[in-house]
Formats: sequence, structure tokens, C-alpha cells
Amino acid sequence: MILFRCSGFRPVRALGIAEAAEVFARRAARRAFGRRGYVRSLVEDSYVPNLSIVEFAAFIGYSTGRNETTGHNYRFTVVNGGSL
Repeated sequence: MILFRCSGFRPVRALGIAEAAEVFARRAARRAFGRRGYVRSLVEDSYVPNLSIVEFAAFIGYSTGRNETTGHNYRFTVVNGGSL
């Protein structure tokens, strides 16, 4: 497991940077919208060639009805903090 960091959140151990990004995006959704918050989409936006730093964009929000979500885009950077 590898340690990953993201500004504003506690570090997380994950198998890959994409898995860590999902955890950080869910944390951001819960912080912004409470228990109803969730991540609708998550995409890799930019990265350095060795994938030690990757920027992601996610749409975080909450359900307002059938097939309706209210929220906003959230951009964040995940840094590879080293191996365990």
C-alpha cells in the first residue's frame, strides 16, 4: 500500500493514485454536503510523467430528486507520499 496526500485532508493508504483520489473526493463531498454528499464523476485532469503528482476534477453534490443532483466541480491534487 502506498501513502498518498492531498491538501486539507489526512493522508490515505491505497493501492493506486486513482483509488486514493476517490477517497479524497468522497471526503470533500461529505465535508461540503454532509452525509448526503457523494461523487458523481471523477476524472484525471493533468499529471507529471512519473505520476507522482496528479490533478483530478470531480463533481460533488447531493441528490435533489429523481435523476437530479445539485453540487459543484471540485479540483484537487494528489501527491504520492511514498511506499509502506
